[in-house]
Amino acid sequence: MSSAVHWEFRTHLFAERVRGLFDEGVSLARLLHRYDALAGSRALATALTDRATFHAAAKEFAAARDGFLRVPELLPGVG
Repeated sequence: MSSAVHWEFRTHLFAERVRGLFDEGVSLARLLHRYDALAGSRALATALTDRATFHAAAKEFAAARDGFLRVPELLPGVG
C-alpha cells in the first residue's frame, strides 16, 4: 500500500471514530438549550461550529456549510 493511500485510509478511520463525539456534543447542547436558553444557545453555537469544522476537515463541505449557517441564528447580534 502506498503511503498516500495509507494516509487517506487512516484519516478516514479517524473521522469515523470521532464523528460520534461531535454529534454527541450537539445533542448535549440541545438538551441544555431546553433548560437554559441563553447558556444553551452559546453551547449549541459552539458545538455546531466544532462539528462543522470537523466536517470541513473531513471534506464533507455540504454538511460543514449547513452547520456554519445555523450558528448566527443562535447568537443575537451576530450575522
